[in-house]
Amino acid sequence: MTDRRTDPSLQDLDGTLLLGAGVALAVASIAGLAGFVMCGIAVITASRRWYQRVDLPPHEIANLKWRQARAAMGAGAGAWSDAERSGYSPRSRGKR
Repeated sequence: MTDRRTDPSLQDLDGTLLLGAGVALAVASIAGLAGFVMCGIAVITASRRWYQRVDLPPHEIANLKWRQARAAMGAGAGAWSDAERSGYSPRSRGKR
């Protein structure tokens, strides 16, 4: 039997490669965080501009949006059932 070791060791790891990977991950994390913050600022700014343009109190905006969502849901359900009725032909039973 030989005296060669077959178990992994920390000496097998390339330290400079691990350091480079860590730096790359840190830079990517900072860039991602900056992008997330910029996206959040854009959404908040757009929301504030929209709210200023609407000139309605928040409860009226909520009621309006709720009515719009219910109307869209009803229209979608109606279109779905119309398409189902016009395009669906049941298989005849007993024929093979």
